[in-house]
Amino acid sequence: MNQLEEKLAAALRDTGEEISPNSVPPLRLRGAQRRVTLPRLPRRWMTWLTPLAAAAAVAVVVVASLPISAMFHGHIRSTRPAAAPRWNGSPIGPRSALHEVPPYFVTLPPQELIYARTATVRSTVTGRVLARFSPPRPYKVFTWVSGAADNRTFVLAAQRWWHIGHGQAGMPAQKRDGTTPTVFFRLTFDPHTGATQLSKLSVVGNVSTADLGGMGVSPDGTRLALDFRKSIQIINLATGATRTWTWPGSGWVGNWKPMWQPFSWSADGRYLAFQVWNGHTNETAHVRILDTAAHGTSVTAARNILTFTQRPGILTFFPGNTLLTADGTKIVTATTFSPRHRARTGYEEVTEFSVRTGKPVLSQDRFSSPPGYQEVLWASPDGSALVISDPRGKKDSYGVRGNVLGVLAGNKFTPIPHGTDTAQQVAW
Repeated sequence: MNQLEEKLAAALRDTGEEISPNSVPPLRLRGAQRRVTLPRLPRRWMTWLTPLAAAAAVAVVVVASLPISAMFHGHIRSTRPAAAPRWNGSPIGPRSALHEVPPYFVTLPPQELIYARTATVRSTVTGRVLARFSPPRPYKVFTWVSGAADNRTFVLAAQRWWHIGHGQAGMPAQKRDGTTPTVFFRLTFDPHTGATQLSKLSVVGNVSTADLGGMGVSPDGTRLALDFRKSIQIINLATGATRTWTWPGSGWVGNWKPMWQPFSWSADGRYLAFQVWNGHTNETAHVRILDTAAHGTSVTAARNILTFTQRPGILTFFPGNTLLTADGTKIVTATTFSPRHRARTGYEEVTEFSVRTGKPVLSQDRFSSPPGYQEVLWASPDGSALVISDPRGKKDSYGVRGNVLGVLAGNKFTPIPHGTDTAQQVAW
């Protein structure tokens, strides 16, 4: 009898876990006010019947729950075929995809123009804010963030900030904001206590805010790459030792505008990927990979992997991130195709290119152009799972959808709960 009770109870638990809150309407009984009188039994019968009655009660509940369980498993179907889950008209992936990416991320929600007075640590699975913190005085805003591969270490850039007023009165503040030094902090997050700790990276020193075009911490958290637009510096965070590579040509190193993540590393910390723009009116971008262990001081030594020319009729890319997968085999980016003729419709999608050949090897998440913009924020070691910012949010007053954060895997998008994307800086 005990084994029967255990099996029935286990079945009840399994069924109960599949029923989400508010998915089953409340039970309403007719004639609930009527009293039912049960016959009294001798005490010895009651003692003997107690285990049997408990098992029978569990059995009744389990039997009653079988139709419900069958409906959730698809054994009982309506005459109309069940539609695939969708998110704003697009198929969505399973929630299990949220576990394929790092569990925590840091976001810098803009509060002063594009800068953040506070930063947040959030859960990828639930979207909840797990910690919120501000830069220590006299620094007032965070400007950049980059994450290491241990899922708990990040590097943030901070600076002082003066509110920019209207007209000529705002010019002095704008000048101070552009010339004040940038400093760097290491953030460690303890997922068990929710505590955060900021420690200043004194070995980096002060950096001119106007010169800085981005940064990227190495996977092991020991080195920091800085983009100065005409050069790249890599600083050893333990010793302060610095290597510099300069760009002698026209244009600049880094993303089209100083935002998002201009750098990505291979897992072993040897190879660093970035963009180089030629700066002409019909701008062309090159994606290069630098061997940081090789000799040399010129960015031209970096191998050119991809070339994107911004003109109709060819596959190009949204001028955002171009990420190297940790295994060093692919470049992942959001691409666009603009037709030569107005009668044809363009499209946007996320494309993975072979580092060896420069050819596309996988395309996903296609939208008819122009839906908004896509941005790849993180890639798994082999590129099988991506974190992207995607135009699947609510429409604004102009009918344009806002962006949301989510995981793209197997050509299915799984949104991160509460994942509305309004930040210029997000790091996993």
